[in-house]
Amino acid sequence: MKSVGERFDPARLLFVCSVCLAVFGYGAAVGRYQIFPFDALQFALGSAKQVFAERDTILGVRPSFLVEPARHAGNGVTRNEKGAFPGLTLLVAFFEDELQFRLIRMDGTLVNRWPANFRDIFPDPSHIKPADQIPQTNWNAGIQGGLALPDGSIVFTFEGLGAAKLDRCGAVQWTVPKMTHHSVEPAADGGFWMPSARYVEQPSDFRALAPPYIEDTIVHISADGRVLQEIGLLSLLATNRLESLLFANGLEDLRIQDQMDMTHLNDVEELSRDLAGRFPQFAAGDLLISLRNYNLLLVADPRTQKVKWSKTGPWIKQHDPDFESNGRIGIFNNNADGTPTGSILGGSELLEIDPQTGETQTLYGAGSEQKMYTNFRGRHQRLPNGNILVTESQAGRVFEIDANGTLVWEFINRFDEESVAIVGMGARYSENYFDVTDWSCR
Repeated sequence: MKSVGERFDPARLLFVCSVCLAVFGYGAAVGRYQIFPFDALQFALGSAKQVFAERDTILGVRPSFLVEPARHAGNGVTRNEKGAFPGLTLLVAFFEDELQFRLIRMDGTLVNRWPANFRDIFPDPSHIKPADQIPQTNWNAGIQGGLALPDGSIVFTFEGLGAAKLDRCGAVQWTVPKMTHHSVEPAADGGFWMPSARYVEQPSDFRALAPPYIEDTIVHISADGRVLQEIGLLSLLATNRLESLLFANGLEDLRIQDQMDMTHLNDVEELSRDLAGRFPQFAAGDLLISLRNYNLLLVADPRTQKVKWSKTGPWIKQHDPDFESNGRIGIFNNNADGTPTGSILGGSELLEIDPQTGETQTLYGAGSEQKMYTNFRGRHQRLPNGNILVTESQAGRVFEIDANGTLVWEFINRFDEESVAIVGMGARYSENYFDVTDWSCR
């Protein structure tokens, strides 16, 4: 047997130490300079974190992605006062173990349902990039925006996953295999406007952005599901000398903190001919655009891509700006502060701004008696009688207030005793909007 001294080989030890040092040094360089295999390691780490965070959803135990702690009592329609605007309410939320659109009467009774299961509608989701964004299950897909048509069909968009049209009985009429997200708004030509996104993998004209990154876009979809136009948000901002907003982050060099969600476009709405006269500085066909991450609203001409008006704040992480009949722009101000209940900034608000004077008015949410809050999502709809229908998404709640801010209608989407299922949107349609006389599907 050899002694310890005979077994010790300085050259071998030096070699092992050198290899360890080289591995350590290369590992440090991978993290510092993001060289190979940085992307692969990041993908693996991100996937592992996502799977762990969504384990209950993936295993079919609980749709954690779509459920929040309850803040309000009750289940279903909890209030239906005489002053509410009569009609049918379209909801999109988690019902009966799946995402569904539901059309309900004022008392909560069901008129129709449209299952919206992502994997059934998009069996081949290869258009989604990067691939780790493809939902593992139907419970990993979200919906915020949808539009009911008079024939009983609906057009909607999954969150970053694609758009679809279902007929009255839920059959797929067409799909748009693009990474559409958030809202769906009508276009004057019978088509639709939607936010979308594209994954950029090669160097582009935006030299401060190192690929890969995701660029939000605006898409114009025809009535039969064809893409008629796509406008890149980066080009729109650059053409109008607004690209400096992208780098207003306090960093010493040209970096964007999250290149996978730079602008967070969440709404595009066309100014109709009926309302254009109320907005003399704009024209019919102009688009009202909401960029959440910069607390920014824009009005732009989609033909010339000229920005005619822009305003940053006082809203924080806003959603659903609307052209209103009084010549103002209505805004759902999330007033997002990152807390579960808005405890820092006091909760969400409904605002209106006059685009000519910049004057801003709070319509609802200013006091403790009007407390509402959703850190993300959220919508509002001005009804023909002056009431406002509000979607408090994270609270699983849709409610209606009159001109005095009095609650006249309320729906709570209860999941269990402690939880609610998030409501992506609520929209009220007048009783004579639909041509359908028989909603049964045989």
